[in-house]
Amino acid sequence: MKRIYVKYSSLVFLAVFANLTGCGVKGNPVIPSVVKGDAPIIRNFKADSTDNVIILNWDYHRKNSEISYIAVEKSELGGAGNECKICSGTFKRIGRVSPGNIRQDNEEYIKVSFTDNKVTKGRTYNYRLLVCDDYNECREVSAAEIKLK
Repeated sequence: MKRIYVKYSSLVFLAVFANLTGCGVKGNPVIPSVVKGDAPIIRNFKADSTDNVIILNWDYHRKNSEISYIAVEKSELGGAGNECKICSGTFKRIGRVSPGNIRQDNEEYIKVSFTDNKVTKGRTYNYRLLVCDDYNECREVSAAEIKLK
């Protein structure tokens, strides 16, 4: 009986000791956040149409060095008379903008534009911008909708 008591008490002692000391891991590895500071990465995102193209304009906060690229995605709602505002659209990536390719002035925000020429008159399009880091982790930061007349 004493042998079983010693065996279980040493097992309990080892379990308590392992819980208190840990294994050296201080937490799960965390991918660094894309956002740095309180300033928004993208602001003033707008979609304008001229002729048969849609021009997307936004301001990019140039001090976010963790951003690898800005992905541009598009979703089509449908044609005239066949629009569904509550239907979830399927976004397709139509391009990307690298912060290294953006002309930088001394301003805090840099004006950026992207042109989509694969559009059809009478259709409504949704666009969204995603900021992506070096690990290809992306998150949506801004969205806009426009109907091409």
